[in-house]
Amino acid sequence: MNFKCYDVVEIQGKRYVVTEVISYQEFIIEKTVNYTLNDEMYNNELGTHKGAKNWTEYGLMPVDTKDKNKKWLTIVNGEKDYCTFSETVLRSTPPKGYKLYDKGLQRVMSVNGESKARSGDKADYKEYRSIKKDKTYVFFVEDWHGGLTDQAQGERIRLSDVHRRRDQAAQAASKKIRNAARRKEWTRLGLSWGIILFFLGYLFIGDMSWHELRDEVGFPYTMEERIKDSYYYEPQGTKDGLMVYTSKQDPNATAIDLIDAVYGKVYTIKQDTKSPEQWIVIYTTKDVSVISVVNGTTYVEVGQLKNLSDSENTRIATIRNDSEILLRYAYMVELKNKQGRKTLSNIIKD
Repeated sequence: MNFKCYDVVEIQGKRYVVTEVISYQEFIIEKTVNYTLNDEMYNNELGTHKGAKNWTEYGLMPVDTKDKNKKWLTIVNGEKDYCTFSETVLRSTPPKGYKLYDKGLQRVMSVNGESKARSGDKADYKEYRSIKKDKTYVFFVEDWHGGLTDQAQGERIRLSDVHRRRDQAAQAASKKIRNAARRKEWTRLGLSWGIILFFLGYLFIGDMSWHELRDEVGFPYTMEERIKDSYYYEPQGTKDGLMVYTSKQDPNATAIDLIDAVYGKVYTIKQDTKSPEQWIVIYTTKDVSVISVVNGTTYVEVGQLKNLSDSENTRIATIRNDSEILLRYAYMVELKNKQGRKTLSNIIKD
C-alpha cells in the first residue's frame, strides 16, 4: 500500500491528508524480545526479519481543524497485515511495561512534501512495545546524528483499516492543503529572493566581502575552505580525523593566512617555537588547524574539532603555550585594523 502527497486516508474513523512521504532504510543492530514465544499475537508480529529493512513514513495532517496533532503512518516493506499509527510525544522514555523490541541505525533515503527531513539524515533508533490483550502499543526514540531527538507513541493497526478516500469531500480537503502548501512555498521563495537581493545590494553598495557577509549571517568562512580555495596548499590525504595539506609558505605565514581567512575570530592559538616541528595550533569554536614543519616542508592538518581522534587530541594538547604575537595579530584583524601586518612585522623584528 503506497500513498502520495495530498492523498486523503481514513484511519479509525478520522480523515487525514498526506503532507510528507519519507523513505527509510534501517540496519538493525540487534533484536531483543521478552514476550512469551507462545503468544500468538507476538508470533504474528515477528513478520520483520533481522537485517536491513526499508519502510515508508507518511506525515498526516488531520482534516478536522480542531485536531492539531499531526500523525504518522509507518508501513514496513514486506509486511502485509500490520502497520504503525503514532503521534509525536514529549516524554523521553517509554511508559511502564514497555520492553525493547528492536534497535538499529536508520537513514533517510528520499523525502517528498513538507518535511524537515533530508535525504542522507541518520539516526540511532529504538522501538519499545507493550502487548495488552489484542493490541500492540509502540514507543519510538530517534536520536538524530546532529543533536535532535524525537519520540513518538502509538499502536500497531491492521493495514486493512487504512482506507484511501477519493470522494468530493476528500478532494476538497486535499486541494485546500495543497494550495496552502503552495502559498507557503511561494512566500518562502519570495523571502529568499528578497534576502539574496538585499545582501547583493549590500555587497555592491557597502564595503563588505562575500566571506564577511557569510560571517555576519552565521555561516563563517572556515580555515579548511580557505585551504581548499588557495593555490598555496596541496592535499596529502587524511590523518586522525583531519585533512592533511602541504603549504608553500613557512609556518608563520601559513598561520597568518588562516587567521586572515577567519577574520581573526579565533578561540586561541598555541605555539611551540622551540620544537623542530615549530608547532602552531589554531582553534576556532568549531575547527582546528595544526601547522608543523617536517624535513623543511610545512604541513597543515585541518578539520572540525568533533572529528579529532583521541590520539590526535592528546598530541596537540601537549602544545600549551599561547602564541602572544599571533593572538595579538588575530585581535587586530578582528578589529579590522589594516595595520595588523605592519605591526606584526615590527613585533617580530623587535
